[in-house]
Order: sequence, then C-alpha cells, then structure tokens
Amino acid sequence: MANPATQSSGKDVSESSRRKVLCVSSMGLQGWLGFAIWMTFGLLLEGLLGYKIPAYLADPQRRELFRLAHSHGTLLSLLLVLAALWIGRGHAVPNRAVCVSLRLGTILLPVGFLLAGIWHFESDPGFAIWLVPLGAVMVIFAVIALFVSSRRTIPSTENSD
Repeated sequence: MANPATQSSGKDVSESSRRKVLCVSSMGLQGWLGFAIWMTFGLLLEGLLGYKIPAYLADPQRRELFRLAHSHGTLLSLLLVLAALWIGRGHAVPNRAVCVSLRLGTILLPVGFLLAGIWHFESDPGFAIWLVPLGAVMVIFAVIALFVSSRRTIPSTENSD
C-alpha cells in the first residue's frame, strides 16, 4: 500500500512542474509575439517618418510617446523571453503571481504609452499614461521576485576543509 504522504508530495511536485511549464511556455509565447508586434510597429513608425507623413511629423508629443511604446514593448518582450529561458533552465521557481505580474506589466507599460499618444491633450499625454507606472511597478516586482527566487535555488557552496 502506498504512503499517502508520498502520494500527496508527488502530486505537489507534479502540480508545481505543470505550473512551471505553463508559466515558461506562456511567457515565451507572449515574448516572441510581443517582439514581433512591437518590431512591426517600429517599422511602421520608420515608414511614417521616412515618407514624411504630416499627421505624424506635426505632433512631436505623439512621436515621442509612440517611440517610447515601441522601445519599451520590444525590450520588455525580450525580457519575457529571457525570463522564460531562465525559469525553464531551473534557475528560478516563481509563483503564479510573479508570472502574471511580469506578463501583465509587459503589456500595460508599452500600451499605456501607445494609447496616451493616440489621444492626448495639447501639451500633456492622454489619461492612458497612468497605465505606464502601474505596468512598471508590476515588472519591477516580478524582476525582484525572480531574483529572490533565483537566490533560493542556488545550491550553497560551503568550504569543507
């Protein structure tokens, strides 16, 4: 007869492994998809600039916010791919909140810049700019939590002389 403690810990390990795989695959997919979207958006911005589209050139605030959306979206997508690789190799074991926070933060931050640039006041960004600090805090929380999780998984190297 099997020991119930062994069965439940095996179930916990299986559940933990399943959550890790789900976190890694969703982060990786979102990272690559985001990378493709934001790089395409950057190409569109280059086209607007290259063809000297008046609606884009006449509004320096819109240009700046769109560039911020493109750069933050691209780099945060790269961060997602790197985090997925880091977790997948077993260097960190984050909980669900960390995965959700990182994934949601990498969406909110660049989308906040984008929406604030689409519709804004004469000299101020639109109301959607409030998504930027919210997304930034979520990304910072997730990065710090990944660091702490990484520190816990590093085996101790004690000198036994």
